[in-house]
Amino acid sequence: MKPLIHFAHANGVPSLVYQKLFDLLKDEYDIIYVPLLGPDKRYPIDSHWESLTEQVIDSIVQQSNGRKVIGLGHSLGSVLTFQAALKRPELFEQVIMLDPPLIMGKDAFLLNVVQTFKLKILDKLSPAGLSKRRRDHWDSKEQAAELLRPKAFYQNFDEDCFQAYIDYALTEDHVRGGVQLTIPKMDEVNIFRTNPSSWWLPQQKPKVPMQLVVAENSPFLVRKFPQQVKRKFDIPFTITSGGHMFPLEYPVEVVELIKTLIIEQSQ
Repeated sequence: MKPLIHFAHANGVPSLVYQKLFDLLKDEYDIIYVPLLGPDKRYPIDSHWESLTEQVIDSIVQQSNGRKVIGLGHSLGSVLTFQAALKRPELFEQVIMLDPPLIMGKDAFLLNVVQTFKLKILDKLSPAGLSKRRRDHWDSKEQAAELLRPKAFYQNFDEDCFQAYIDYALTEDHVRGGVQLTIPKMDEVNIFRTNPSSWWLPQQKPKVPMQLVVAENSPFLVRKFPQQVKRKFDIPFTITSGGHMFPLEYPVEVVELIKTLIIEQSQ
């Protein structure tokens, strides 16, 4: 029986957008995933992503048939997987986090204060302000592809991954016609606004092996969050090519790195 990977996606990027990575992994691993984080009202978007973490836990329990999983996540999904492993370590063999927004130290304390008092500066401290202004409706998927491809967020996407984004991150709009975001824009905004901000407090160390992978152009590396995660949680980190969306920019290289890290952590 192959080892079992459970995957959780980045904010606004449904898990099926990562299909190329799944295809590259499935020769050696079975893959399960949480399809959409945000729209499922059984798991509201709340402080520190507590309910979304429960969604990841439930996804693992319902799909794993009692097998332990290798928890793999990107951005939002990596933090949820991390929090799930802290709460339910018995579900996991190990965890690999791809560029997690683990806000640490003084930055976490500041974010916590801003969230607590609902200060307007919150949308400037996170990507929420950008997401709030983004377009969320197009006449067709073809128009969306033409307009989105040149934008900085998408311009380095692998061709197959960009097509998967058009296929799965956009869905038919039955009210206005055309297509809209599969994960509603305000779900994306509210997820950014509720990013966990308690990491400045004393924390337990994880009970399962963990590894963090950070992009060389990641905004988190510049702010030295991975270094602080290593000191606080004793989680090592690896630096790889690309920006925050590196799994969709370099899927072949990222899968090879993931396979290497899984083997290393298993030994």
